[in-house]
Formats: sequence, C-alpha cells, structure tokens
Amino acid sequence: MTLLELKNVSVNYGRIEAIHDMSFAVQKGEIVSLIGANGAGKTTTMKTISGLLNPATGTIEFEGEDITKMKAHIRVVRGISQAPEGRGIFPGMTVLENLDMGAFGRKDRSGMAADFDRVYSLFPRLAERKTQQGGTMSGGEQQMLAIGRALMAAPRLLLLDEPSMGLAPQFIKQIFRIIKEINEQGTTILLVEQNANQALARADRAFVLETGTITHRGTGKELLSNPAVKEAYLGVG
Repeated sequence: MTLLELKNVSVNYGRIEAIHDMSFAVQKGEIVSLIGANGAGKTTTMKTISGLLNPATGTIEFEGEDITKMKAHIRVVRGISQAPEGRGIFPGMTVLENLDMGAFGRKDRSGMAADFDRVYSLFPRLAERKTQQGGTMSGGEQQMLAIGRALMAAPRLLLLDEPSMGLAPQFIKQIFRIIKEINEQGTTILLVEQNANQALARADRAFVLETGTITHRGTGKELLSNPAVKEAYLGVG
C-alpha cells in the first residue's frame, strides 16, 4: 500500500528552484532513505512533505488523499510527524513537557498513555529524566527527545531529518538501532541522513538527491554497491 507519494513536485526559494520535478513513493511499513550532499534538497523535501513549504508545482498524496495545500498542523493530526534537523526541542521545558507537546492534537488519553510507555521503553534515559529541562541534556539525549516527541503524535509516517548529526559514535549506533526498532513496531519511516552507510544499510529503498533532482534510486543494498554512489557518498573510490 502506498502511504506517501510525491508527483512532479518542484519547490522554489524566490527565483531559486530547490527541488525540480521530484516524484517518489513510500510504501507502508518501509524505511526509505534520502541521501545527498549539503544543499541537495533533502531538508526542503522533508519540509514540503510536512507542510512547512508549499510546492510551486506538483502534488503530494498521503494515504491516497491530496494534501498538497493542507496546513502543517493538520498533517500531524492526519498521521505525519517530523523530528527536524537540529532537533528543535523546547529547551526550557522538561522532558515530560516536551513529550506532551508532541501529543497536542490528540484526545485519546489511553492511547497517549500507551505511547508514553512506548517512548520510555525505546528511550529509557528519557524515563529517568522526566523532570530535567531539555536544554540541559546532551546532544544524543536531545535527539532521543526529538524522536520521542514526534512519536507522541502517533504517526503512521515518521520523518527523521539528520538524526545522527553532531552525535558521538556510540549515540549514532544507538539511534539507528532504535530507528529500526520503531519501524519494526509498525511505523513507516522517511529518513534524511548524511551518514550514507548507516542510512542505506537500514533502508528498504533509497534515493540520491543532487541539486534538487533524484539521480539514483533502488534498494538500500543496490545503492550501497553502486560504484557512483560509493565514490560520491561512501568514501569508496
């Protein structure tokens, strides 16, 4: 089942075209990775899917519904949630308050309680630090909090933008292990990541972006073994 589909989407910043005629789909249950250099259009793509940017042309469909003009907060309620690049937590709020903000559009109290339990199970450190202010936590802990907050919206599609950025190696391994676990629990994931080895190793399918255009597509394994991708993004010549 197709969960998300972009059809001929282009996005402009003023006169600059950041994404050009982009088309791809995400199937229910997949991990799909977008890789590419800085400025390739990865974050622009994520912001467009979440409703923070409007396409100049093209359409976006979620579960078969055209959401191209849908407001960002409505997309969250409909099932699309994002942990943004740079984490974007509320530094003056506690861990518990940050997580509660992720559930702002929900009214199902029993479901929220189950998702608090889920987040604390995935990230035991957050359970230990419920009353700690987010801004006083380490980078890895803040990334856990950003993902946990996104999960509190009970998304069917979770957008993760550079979850390993700035993290120590031990946290990177932990974050990617948890991403895989989240997917195995039934959440579809669209992952933007500069750590191409990690992203492709876990992806069912993946796309390579260059200057706003998809230049390569295939399974994660196929792109890991693609000579051009290996040379450009995996440090293998």
